[in-house]
Amino acid sequence: MDQLIEIGLQEYFVLKARTVDELDYSDIKRYSLVLISSRIVYTMVKPYLPENMPYIITRRTINYGRIRELLEIPKGTKVYLVSDLKQSAEDTIGILKEAGIELDFMPYYSHETPRAQISIAVTAGEPQLVPKQISRVINLGSRQIDISTLVEIFNHFQISPNTSTTHLSARFMQSLVDLTKDLSGEILRSKILQQSLENIVQNMDDAVLVYNNENVIEHFNRKAAELLNLFEGTKEKNNIHALPPAYFEAMMSVGVGQETFAEIEDIAFYMRKKRIIIDEQVYSTLIIFRKVEDYQKIEHDYRSKAKQKNLVARHTFDDIKTRSASVIEMIKIANRLAKSDSTILILGETGTGKEVLAQAIHNASLRRYQPFIGVNFAAISESLMESELFGYEPGAFTGARKNGHIGMFEQAHKGSIFLDEIGDASPVIQNRLLRVLQERQIMRVGGDRMIPLDVRVIAATNKDLNRLIAEEKFREDLYYRLNVLPLKLLPLRERKQDISLLINIFIKEFQEKLGRDTFVFSNGALRLCEDYHWPGNVRELRNVVEYAAHISDDIVYKEDLPFWNSALTTVPQVNNHEDFESIHNEFLQKGFLDEILLMLDLLRDDDIPSAGRAAMADHLLKNGVVLTDQQLRYRQKLLNNFELIIIEKGRAGSRITEKGKRFLELELCKR
Repeated sequence: MDQLIEIGLQEYFVLKARTVDELDYSDIKRYSLVLISSRIVYTMVKPYLPENMPYIITRRTINYGRIRELLEIPKGTKVYLVSDLKQSAEDTIGILKEAGIELDFMPYYSHETPRAQISIAVTAGEPQLVPKQISRVINLGSRQIDISTLVEIFNHFQISPNTSTTHLSARFMQSLVDLTKDLSGEILRSKILQQSLENIVQNMDDAVLVYNNENVIEHFNRKAAELLNLFEGTKEKNNIHALPPAYFEAMMSVGVGQETFAEIEDIAFYMRKKRIIIDEQVYSTLIIFRKVEDYQKIEHDYRSKAKQKNLVARHTFDDIKTRSASVIEMIKIANRLAKSDSTILILGETGTGKEVLAQAIHNASLRRYQPFIGVNFAAISESLMESELFGYEPGAFTGARKNGHIGMFEQAHKGSIFLDEIGDASPVIQNRLLRVLQERQIMRVGGDRMIPLDVRVIAATNKDLNRLIAEEKFREDLYYRLNVLPLKLLPLRERKQDISLLINIFIKEFQEKLGRDTFVFSNGALRLCEDYHWPGNVRELRNVVEYAAHISDDIVYKEDLPFWNSALTTVPQVNNHEDFESIHNEFLQKGFLDEILLMLDLLRDDDIPSAGRAAMADHLLKNGVVLTDQQLRYRQKLLNNFELIIIEKGRAGSRITEKGKRFLELELCKR
């Protein structure tokens, strides 16, 4: 029952569990399907089954994620396999042998005196039956229902077993992915572990493919061989580029750590990609995929997955790559804090990975199977923020949906809400947030009742909140409500030992994304990267590697890097405080660099010393850009924050600064 509930069957069916002793004929006939745990149980249950009652006898398997202790036992060691029934013990022994566990298993299912020479007992969830004389007990946990039985249940009711809620394939694959990651270093050094893993992979219903950094296919199972026309035993290993083009393109389009659906030759596949990292280097890539052509409502599943993208935290702590002792210690602390429900405040410069850390905290918490909602206070206007956060009742204001709207806090109920750029929250929103954090309940806009909430709050900012408090721009009481469990992300310039590690990871990413040959950074380029101050942090570093991937050959030299740009000699030199590269990256990341340049170009005109929003909007419209007044205000605010323009009080409008003129000249030279 625990397994069925974890997978999510209770969302589709009414589930009831009964032991044989509790069976009653009149009770059974009220249900539309009987799931029986084994053939032995079926012989006991059969007299109670109504005529023509549909039933399924489950196929059982072990949790492969728990077999590591077995792999450490020397081959041929005598071991008891303890169960309550002889057939159950023998079935489990058969599964373990098929998985390549080469131990001398002896079934133990009675109260016989154990042999003195046997000191190890293995059991599938029944440790209470192990004799007290046994010194070492390995509990694999209760035998799981095999995925084929679960698919059979869904097909019986003509329901797709691969909806975004269940993801049966992904859940069953997780134990293999975890085991692969856990043992990746030992696979290189231990033949027995490699053989054991190979046996597990070969017996899977999913297709599994592993290729190295040279794009040579190292491993594949029978299912992958059938789909990709691969052959075992050839002298030369296959290259991934030699795969059928449709499969190759689909595999390269899947992001690392992502799960997605792909159409290949009119057949739908479910795919998952994972990196295998050894000694801080990307060693190989694992791809797991499976046909979904027999499942119903696949198009509905695509839409469901797309709708839920904003409700899912994709990143874990494994996605934070580092050699820095300080960052490793921060991750350890964050992992411990994740188990709490207290509010976390993440502090860090732009591009340091605040949202990645927030998602990792959610995925390490007890709320990981619940929604993760992210909201950016710098990206949503003040007029919309209140209704987006707290929702509104029908008819609350002109233009409101007739059925009302559920806000982000309600969507995050039982899960986590990530309040990004909290330093940009308006005074009105700060007041509302303070009440929510104090009372743990909200009231919708236009509503008259309080709605209780169970939500974990994670906030983040790149601003100095203490300075904002001193300037009376941020509530001090809200700050102390948020700053319960603080975490600080180091800027990249303070963790320079991570630069080469991150460059290698990004190189592999863009090599696959662009379908190009591998490339490396020269020693000079690496030294320049380590000396650079990285105002845009990891995000900027990724942009640099992407730039190099487009313009370089096999080796990236320092002259190829965007901050070693010959165009800089054509414009006036700037001081270190005027970091135009980070400003460029910020506008580029937000997607409105061209609009910013049009606004600066208008203000540069000597005949127009200053301009108001109406004049700017008209200038943008003539150049094919339509912005709302709120969008224009937001862009003006950013220009003012970067000291590129000065917003005068009253109706004087905005005027460009000397720094703004130099930034515009630099951008025009690049073009």
